[in-house]
Amino acid sequence: MSEVPQWVDPYSPEGVRQATAKILTGTNYRVFFESNTRLTLIEAYRELAELSRQYPQDDDAWRAAIRAMVEKGAPDDKRKRYWLMGLAKKTAQNLGAKVENYPAVFDEMMSDVARVPPIEGMGQREMALLMWCGAATLTIRGALKSRTGKTLERSIARAALTIIGLKMEDGDFRLNVGADQEVERETDAEVRTPRGYIRIEVGMIGTGNPEVISDKVGRLDRNDVILFDALPADSQTWETAQNNGVVLIQLRNNNSVGMLQRHLDSVNVEVEQDCLNSEQIENRVLAMPLSAFT
Repeated sequence: MSEVPQWVDPYSPEGVRQATAKILTGTNYRVFFESNTRLTLIEAYRELAELSRQYPQDDDAWRAAIRAMVEKGAPDDKRKRYWLMGLAKKTAQNLGAKVENYPAVFDEMMSDVARVPPIEGMGQREMALLMWCGAATLTIRGALKSRTGKTLERSIARAALTIIGLKMEDGDFRLNVGADQEVERETDAEVRTPRGYIRIEVGMIGTGNPEVISDKVGRLDRNDVILFDALPADSQTWETAQNNGVVLIQLRNNNSVGMLQRHLDSVNVEVEQDCLNSEQIENRVLAMPLSAFT
């Protein structure tokens, strides 16, 4: 595993700058954000554990108190209302559970818990807590994964283009270009060429979700670029991209910046001609102003 910088808030401008510098030299971006995710999970587990220990001598009173929170909504965190039913919000929606049914859903969960053969040291409270923590894990990991992707997409595109000599203030590229009559969806970045613009999409997607990158390939045109985390070597996306003329650049290697540099040069974009090694890439990103990573 690559070395991780001394911990800072990974969603702060400094944290995003550090992560971007390492990602553009081949580091798996997850190593920067996993600690923050674990701390968030631990805090949620701690709060749920406190709820499981209410009314320690009276199980009926405990169950009634939790049921009341499900019925009225937890005042400090609306997500807990779903967790206390053993569900993530999306699961509750997919099940068609309506607000007026939430207490009944909680009752069903507790009935299922009661049917489980008892385990020494684990009563219904402890089993319910495991259900709650499982739901919290799905919610928090899903939310932070989405936040991480959105946080990094703009910073990676901006940093990669900047360190190879392009300047946003001079109109060499633009970020977060909205949809219009020609393009149905927002584009992470567009680079100006003598013949117009080519699009650059960033997808922080790993080997477990190759269909996301495949979908991006289908939306792009010849010479457009996708910067992505990783793809399986046997994925059909490579062949599809080649047939469509779309350029795939995998970030989790130590040459993604060089590949982008050479491709843009091939379509007559005036980029810096010197090849950058990993140390130079990292140093150039870290030298960029924090305002570029807000």
